[in-house]
Amino acid sequence: MKVQILNLYSNEKESGSRLKNDHGQSFLISIGDEQILFDLGQKSHMLLHNMTELKISPDDITKLVLSHGHRDHTGGLPGFLDKRIKKETLPLFAHPDFREEKIAKISFIKMPLGCPDLTQEQKEKLYVQLSKEPQQITSCLKTTGEIIGRNEKDGVEPIAMHWEDGKLVVDPILDDLSLVLSTREGEVIIAGCAHSGILNICNYVKKSTKKKILAIIGGTHMVRYTPQEVIHVANQLENVYDCPDLYLNHCTDKLPIPFIKKTKTIDILKKRFGQEKVKNCYVGTKITFECD
Repeated sequence: MKVQILNLYSNEKESGSRLKNDHGQSFLISIGDEQILFDLGQKSHMLLHNMTELKISPDDITKLVLSHGHRDHTGGLPGFLDKRIKKETLPLFAHPDFREEKIAKISFIKMPLGCPDLTQEQKEKLYVQLSKEPQQITSCLKTTGEIIGRNEKDGVEPIAMHWEDGKLVVDPILDDLSLVLSTREGEVIIAGCAHSGILNICNYVKKSTKKKILAIIGGTHMVRYTPQEVIHVANQLENVYDCPDLYLNHCTDKLPIPFIKKTKTIDILKKRFGQEKVKNCYVGTKITFECD
């Protein structure tokens, strides 16, 4: 069975494309009759524009998965639900903490960072299924659930805060989860931001499936890593995790804040592995695999 992963929303687009790019993430995963939306980007009008350009209706979506509660992955949800007129409720899979209050704090400025509020009408369009444990989405697609073991560097963002015991502190982003697609050739990791750390996610997938990691797709939040830490990730990917194909985008080396120092992670990885191994993942990029 052919599986197609289509990037609907991300930071970059190809020159001349009619699609819109913005800081955020959304993938459409087509498996048989299932049309699974993984995240919804930050702005619903941009998501809906790209869906229209790609001839995808909100009513085509059969399941929805959220990688975590940050607004650049959930901001498009209210507008998406408003455009959905199908009577059947839409299953939504996520971590129980995805709706907690999250704040972006830069110096003395505080901005909402969490999932936007929904109206009662919007809520009634969803069948919400929350779990810290892995959830099976289709026969060949599941969530990682919460990544407990973080022995390697994670992708926690220092300006991303939440409340603990009445105090605003750096959020460990425990609600971060990824998708794992089981293909004929190996496991494919589809990440929203990989805040739990891409090597920690690889370790979980390798231990739980005992199979080759074929590819990693999406954001890996190595934008804050030092070049030496990126090289360490590259070494581990090559020597421990089967040297997967890399379709990286979004927070791998992009942040929406201009004055924060960023590491050119994708450039470092391309220099290490070559462009045939580190591939572009723009808005509109299609990636296909074969599953049983």
